[in-house]
Amino acid sequence: MRTSFILAFTIAGLGLAGCDLTAPSKVKDGDGAVEVATPRAGAFAHSQTGDLSGYYNPGAQVGPDDFQLMTVFVGQEPEFKTWEAGQRSTTFAPVMLEFSVPGETTERVLPDSYSVSDDRIRMTGTSPGHGRVTFDARLDQGALSTARRNLGEGEASAMTATVTIGDRSYTGMKFAWSGGD
Repeated sequence: MRTSFILAFTIAGLGLAGCDLTAPSKVKDGDGAVEVATPRAGAFAHSQTGDLSGYYNPGAQVGPDDFQLMTVFVGQEPEFKTWEAGQRSTTFAPVMLEFSVPGETTERVLPDSYSVSDDRIRMTGTSPGHGRVTFDARLDQGALSTARRNLGEGEASAMTATVTIGDRSYTGMKFAWSGGD
């Protein structure tokens, strides 16, 4: 019991980047009970005061050849509120990562947890084929403001991130902002 308490206290002190904010639960599907991750209370939080919405595209390859990060999507305030109120889609989230996979298809990794503020975006999710995916980014508000004024034109990176896919990390990855198509 004491070890569990110490472990829980230590994990809580590490913050979102180091902790698992999901707890297994059983749900029924057509074939019987399946264990899935269910978000714990407080797994989703946003506190940004400005508009961070848009697409953040990596300037270099992030991920193995069969699972490359194409874009990070950040939504607007109503999307965060809807998600945090428990109204969740299985194909869209206010923070999500989109990867290219062989066969000219894509896979979206939706959050098991996220924390978004004016200067930081953190997210954890799960890919069926590649396991746990984490994203931890620092935003450059000056570069983001410039990119938004220039409608995404230019090479300045608005965000620098560490992306972990399974047991492999990609550090110092630069992302440019785009408003989308």
